[in-house]
Amino acid sequence: MKSTFRITMAPLAFTLTVLLCGTLSAQSVADRFKQLDKDGDGKLSTSEAGTLGFFKPADSNRDGLVTLQEAEAFAKNSLSPPAPRPDRNAGMEGDGAAPVFHWPVKPIKISESECPVQSMDTTASDGRNLRAWWRKPAGEGSYPTIVFIHGGLRQFPDESLRLHLTDNPVITRFLSKSYAVVIATFRTYEQDVQSREPIEDVRAILRQTAKLPQVDSRRIALYGGSGGGSIALELGGDPEVRAIVAGEPATVIYTGMLNTGEYGPRLEMMADPEKYFTPALRAKTREKLKSIRVPVMILHGDQHDLVKLNKPLFLPLMQEAAIDVEYVEYSGFGHGFYFGGGDDRWGKGADEAVVEQVVRDVHQFFSQKIRSPIQLPR
Repeated sequence: MKSTFRITMAPLAFTLTVLLCGTLSAQSVADRFKQLDKDGDGKLSTSEAGTLGFFKPADSNRDGLVTLQEAEAFAKNSLSPPAPRPDRNAGMEGDGAAPVFHWPVKPIKISESECPVQSMDTTASDGRNLRAWWRKPAGEGSYPTIVFIHGGLRQFPDESLRLHLTDNPVITRFLSKSYAVVIATFRTYEQDVQSREPIEDVRAILRQTAKLPQVDSRRIALYGGSGGGSIALELGGDPEVRAIVAGEPATVIYTGMLNTGEYGPRLEMMADPEKYFTPALRAKTREKLKSIRVPVMILHGDQHDLVKLNKPLFLPLMQEAAIDVEYVEYSGFGHGFYFGGGDDRWGKGADEAVVEQVVRDVHQFFSQKIRSPIQLPR
């Protein structure tokens, strides 16, 4: 068995989020607000607040400005435990699990005339028609390929999938490094979180990917975040897969702990996983993990409650199963930083430094673990 554990102390920007979420009085919040309010108009603009992670959630009326009242309300709410939300369709916050995306880090812009976004159609094992989207580097070659699996519990529309391939800061950086990139979605499964259908959808896309022209079928990796990270782990025994990267995987699903799409139970389980991860579920998880035959890299922050399950409970089970696992921790970031997102109640949004670090770490991992020589484009 080989396992690696690393903690990456990513550069921590001085953010108002930290100040407002600490043990500060109302006067302290007002003082800090006054320091940032350079023009003294009683409102913070993006130019005054910069990329501070608090700005977007604090701007409650979405007018592009944050008042002192909004800042104080945000600070007060941040000091309280997250309350269960009634929306059963809510995705894990911060992982980009919504039709509209905000990535604070700029993508690598690559001409679609040279690297067009292409559709890929296939069929799941139950006959359901599926569509994914992909791009390959310009030129001829046989390329290592990453199949990306988004987070959340719902299927993404085509326009959102295409946007991932052109505007996502992580995916476009891998394309710029001569990886072919695929973005997969899956049928909505919040009605039955333990359904195998979403897994079968991604499996079908994975198998079709291996047949694509200029994809090296010996060098295909999965990269899933949150709910997509759980699906990636489920496919760790498939012959097409050579390596897996899972960003803060939603192991509440993989382990069988979660059996409802409701948001409240999700929060409760992640906050106190010891209570819900019963001996029977642990035994079941040990058996499931035996199917993973490829190296796995876990990308994790130290803020989101999933760390309470993944680091002390799930990671040791992976090691017991003799999985070649590397756990890399990025301090301070919210759920979704591994896709260039985050910026939630748990932590700050990704910045360019952490995106670059994630891409370097993953690229190095793939280079070490997918050992077929890379054929450079002609």
